[in-house]
Amino acid sequence: MRVHPHPITTRQPGYFSLKALLLLGFSVFFVFACGRQCEESFYTGERIQAWMDHYGLTTDHFQAAERFDRHYSLEQAFEEGDRALYTDLFVYSADSALAIDLDSYHLVLEDTPYGLFSPGREVDMEVGLIDFERGVRSRLLFCGTPCLFEEAGFHPDGHILVAGFVENEQGWHPCIWKTSRKEAFIEQRLAQQTIPVEDLDYIHRVRLPHIRFWFEDITSENRPD
Repeated sequence: MRVHPHPITTRQPGYFSLKALLLLGFSVFFVFACGRQCEESFYTGERIQAWMDHYGLTTDHFQAAERFDRHYSLEQAFEEGDRALYTDLFVYSADSALAIDLDSYHLVLEDTPYGLFSPGREVDMEVGLIDFERGVRSRLLFCGTPCLFEEAGFHPDGHILVAGFVENEQGWHPCIWKTSRKEAFIEQRLAQQTIPVEDLDYIHRVRLPHIRFWFEDITSENRPD
């Protein structure tokens, strides 16, 4: 008769109930962890992802979205000639029917023999949406000194994403806004960490590197007159 090296034992009556409790506990933990991850993960798109990569950010750095009403609505006729220096800076939708305007409201541009030069900007900042078919430009986001809008993109569902910073007593916090041209709401995702103000260089180093800004070291060789 063959002898088993380890005797075969009969499972105790509480075996299945203990196993079930352990599995239930693990499942609850897994669902909770996945829920946290799903809450923190969100669509960014190529442009917003590039902005996040520049500052070493991931979706995990951002808190759950806060949603509030957008109380302002401002539309005006859009004349392309009035913003001729800015059209190449627009962020266009896939069908080019819409464009996000991050710059023309506040960024001063001059066309010089050396290329575009920005001698300064306004204190307030605005993000506009241009509807070429209707010929109108509408306000999506507006903020004074405590905000900085740096990048934007279109969500697959048609919403607009804007990335930038919000300043408070702790410093400059990365922030991603989601809004819509049809619905009067804003979702804001704020990061707890801060970025030193001297490192806020995405606009002139990544998005608009072809423009000379007033704060850059411009040599006499390429200084605009």
